[in-house]
Amino acid sequence: MSTITDTIRLLNPWWEDETVSEELAKQYKRNSFYKIKEFKRYKQIIILTGLRRVGKTTLLYQTIKELLPIIDAKHIFYFSFDKDVDSLMDILESYKKLTGIDYKNEKISVFFDEITKLKEWAAELKLIYDACPNIKCYISSSSSINLEEEAIKNLAGRYFLINITPLSFKEFLELKGKDKIIKNDVLYLKEIKNEFSSYLLRSFPETISWDNELVIKDYLRTTIIDKIIKSDLPERFNNINKELLFNLLNLFYSEPGFYLDYDNLSKSLRISKNTLYTHIFYLEFCYLIRIVKNYRPSTLSTSRKLQRVYPYWWNLAYCYGENNDKILESFVLSTIDGRYYWRDLDKEIDFLNIDGKNIMPIEVKNKEVVEERELNTLKLFMNKYNVKKSLVLYLGDKDIRKYDNGHIEFASFWKWVFDSF
Repeated sequence: MSTITDTIRLLNPWWEDETVSEELAKQYKRNSFYKIKEFKRYKQIIILTGLRRVGKTTLLYQTIKELLPIIDAKHIFYFSFDKDVDSLMDILESYKKLTGIDYKNEKISVFFDEITKLKEWAAELKLIYDACPNIKCYISSSSSINLEEEAIKNLAGRYFLINITPLSFKEFLELKGKDKIIKNDVLYLKEIKNEFSSYLLRSFPETISWDNELVIKDYLRTTIIDKIIKSDLPERFNNINKELLFNLLNLFYSEPGFYLDYDNLSKSLRISKNTLYTHIFYLEFCYLIRIVKNYRPSTLSTSRKLQRVYPYWWNLAYCYGENNDKILESFVLSTIDGRYYWRDLDKEIDFLNIDGKNIMPIEVKNKEVVEERELNTLKLFMNKYNVKKSLVLYLGDKDIRKYDNGHIEFASFWKWVFDSF
């Protein structure tokens, strides 16, 4: 059986060869890498959070590779908490014995991957941060179940948080070597539309070149969904009903935008409402679903009435069927990190993108032509709340504008996400 020191040696190969392999530190650097690069000159802990398989560990290795030319290799320490340990101090003491580096007095960079698997990690990290100002910490977690909550509670003012998302459309194209499309999207309109269709299923870095869609869907299910429900959640919470979680995901992912009626759903599933509330909370808190609330301008109400449920990231819904209308809705919601839609009797608007006092109503249409009558609800909302601009996302090729006491802007999905994000 390997010891903790054996594990540390294995995880830090640059102590001997002073480099990080390209397999670990991929050549392509995402936008998030440059955020880390900007923040690393400050004392604050850099926290990477986000769903599994979005590339957080790769970003840590890329940062290590960036540091190696300017820092002695043994002053860079990486540890992954897939290995059971008792405390951060135990790890640092093992590091000291192996390298002879006095971490309490010498300047070092420490990378803690999957840190939330360690109990009381935030409180202990706070002590290290305060007592050892020479240590620069980078931490991550694929779980994200309690990372943000514990950071806010214990590390206020001591960290920068970077949320790592699946690939943006531009990142997807860059990784595929499609720079010519990025530079001249009008000339390559047909190709870029085809690439966008491919991107909707392949926005996780490892999958961009995979041809077999069934393999991609199996990858998303087994390495992300199954891992969270079977491993991450039981490690963090007691009384997890795995079968219920899978049943709820099957329901929500098969019908993105599901209207959440707790009374009827608890009866149909034959469980208490409290159990239902708890398990929906688990799914929401580990970034498998997001709850969208019906907008009420007077209160921004957090009522449970008329809530809708979507996949947190749209591509996870592909594991449970292909409802193209709802996949596109989920894509838009994930992209804007939406929280609200609007419904009044039989009138409904898909999403509201709210930035302070500014409200942008957004309608999602899986079609190339949108009839004038389909804009009536948008116009009603704009007049009612004195909104001067709204957006219709559709499959058409050209951006157009229609005016009616303000204007309604039309944009193709690929053009919108290409230009705005």
